[in-house]
Formats: sequence, C-alpha cells, structure tokens
Amino acid sequence: MTFTATYSPEDNKLRLYASSRLDSETYARVKAAGFSWAPRQELFVAPMWTPAREDLALELAGEIGDEDTSLAERAEARADRFDGYAGHRQADAESAERSAAAIADGIPLGQPILVGHHSERHARRDAEKIENGMRKAAKMWETSAYWLERAEGAIALAKYKELPRVRCNRIKTVEANKRRSERTIAEAEKFGALWKKTEEITFERATAIANHDHISIRDEGSTDWSNLWDLLDKGKIEPAAARERALKAHDRSIAAARRWIAHYDNRLAYERAMLAASGYKEPEKQKPMKSAKAALPLLNIRGEGSHEITKAEYMKRPSDYRGTRATTTYRYRVMLSGGHLVPVFLMDAKEHKLPEAKAAQA
Repeated sequence: MTFTATYSPEDNKLRLYASSRLDSETYARVKAAGFSWAPRQELFVAPMWTPAREDLALELAGEIGDEDTSLAERAEARADRFDGYAGHRQADAESAERSAAAIADGIPLGQPILVGHHSERHARRDAEKIENGMRKAAKMWETSAYWLERAEGAIALAKYKELPRVRCNRIKTVEANKRRSERTIAEAEKFGALWKKTEEITFERATAIANHDHISIRDEGSTDWSNLWDLLDKGKIEPAAARERALKAHDRSIAAARRWIAHYDNRLAYERAMLAASGYKEPEKQKPMKSAKAALPLLNIRGEGSHEITKAEYMKRPSDYRGTRATTTYRYRVMLSGGHLVPVFLMDAKEHKLPEAKAAQA
C-alpha cells in the first residue's frame, strides 16, 4: 500500500490519499488523528494542520506535497456533485408525479369511492398510492432545490474566502495565534529557569514553584493526570524528580510551540503574498479627531473654592480621582476630595487669567 499526503495553504487542510483500503490498525490511527473519509473525493482530510497530523502524514507518506486542486476548483467539483444530486432528485420527483398521474387518469373524473361496493378496496388503494406519490414528488422537488442551493453556496463560499477583507481578517487571526505560541514559549522558559536556578532543590522551593507552574503529569501507560504540586504535597514524588518532570514538560511545550510558530510564519507569508497579488492596499489609519472639549485650552486658574496643590501631588493621585472639566471657552483641572469634585490650582505652574466675558460670548 502506498500513501500520498498533501497540504493546501488555501484552507489549511492536510489530505491523505491511500492506494487501497486501510487495515483496521492504520484506519484507527488515522481517525484518532482527526482525519475523516471523504468518499466522493476518495481521500482522508483533516480539518486543519496540527503537528501530530503532520507527523502521521509524514510517517505514512514520507513527504507532504502541495495540493494540486485549488479551493475554487474543489468548490466547482462540489457544485457539480450537488448539481448531479439535484438532477437525480428532480428525475425522481417527475417519476413519482407521473406514476400518481397515471393512477389518477384511470379514475373517472369526480368518481367517489363506492362504500360497500366490490371496488371499494381497490379504489382506496389507488387513492393511497396517489397521495403517497404526490407526497414523494413534493419531497423530491424540495430535495432538488436543497442541492441546488448547496451548489450555489459552495461556489459563493470559495469566492468569499478570497475577498481581501476576509483574507486580512484571516491574517489577523494567524498573527494572534502566533503571539499566543510566543507567550507559551516565554512562560515555559521562565518556569524552566526557576526550576534550574539551584543545583539542589528543596521541598519548599519545589512546592513554591509548582504552586504557580500548573503542570499535570501522568505515568507511562496511565490515563490519569495528576497535578505536580498535589503529588509533592502528598509526598508521592521527590523534589528532584518533580523538577525533572517539569523540565521535560516545558521542553515538549516549547518544541510544539516552535512548530506552530514556523507553521504560522509560512501561512502568513502565503496570505500576505496572495493579498499583495490581489492589488489590495491597506487604508491609511486616520488620526482620531479631538472632541470639541479636548480642543479647548487647559488653563490653570486660581478661583474661589480652588484646591491649591503642587503638580507632583496632583499627579500622584489615581487617574480616576482626577481629570478636567470644560466651559464654553476653556478647560480646568479637577480632583476628587471629600467625595466631591473640586477645582484645582497648581501652585508651581503658570497661572492664567480668566477669559473675559466678552471673549467668552464671541
């Protein structure tokens, strides 16, 4: 048996082709990895790339090539299949309708069922066949319309995924996933450094690190996971052994995260190249416009009821305890004091004069 594996950056899916039917063991492994059988395409497809799925594909096929068919081509193939389904259902509907009509044509127009007559049983059977035939025809017509909608939807979805704004959103999602993997590496390296900090690790230090480094481990052959801190607290593992298990767990986490980052980098390179090829240019970010109040000058005015304070003392107050208020012509500082907002005069800042009433009216 030979295998061929492909990857398509358009839909981020791995596909596995087999030359013959899989044996039960291989089939179980492929299914457990997340591959599903696509009977019409005669292949196994995974909904998205993962390191484990890539490893299995490489093990079976030896290498992973590019998918020959594009997203648009696969959408057209699906649409063709759906059109075929629609045609079959339409033919079934017409056949059922003709059968019902043939039975109805043999009954005189307006002829009622003669109760008690020897023809009653035959007439009731014909009536039932006509009703069932018309019901089947209606159902087949509905199914035909359903498959036609699926065909239109398959092509529309492929076109939608190629829209520049959709591709931009996809790039943002991949960038966010990459940052998440980078945070995973940073956290693993941080805790790894804590475990390695001392040559001899004590019980107190091991439990202190494990209290924040949430690691679960399981013994080989077991399906039960145990928290590292809990094992230390119950004396089921020694501090040195706990450090070794923690470091191995972090090494695996870092290795997996690096593979994800490499994959994300490749996806970003592809998506950005396709976006550039489409001629799309990202619109320039416009600077946020200042509100009318924010555009007013901020004045330092000594007035009746003003709280006199230095600039340093004012800035030490929490940001939600201070701010500004506005009149029609200027803004002034305020702060929370005694449960009320009071005007503020900064003693070590330049003092401004109150605008004249005439200027305020203008």
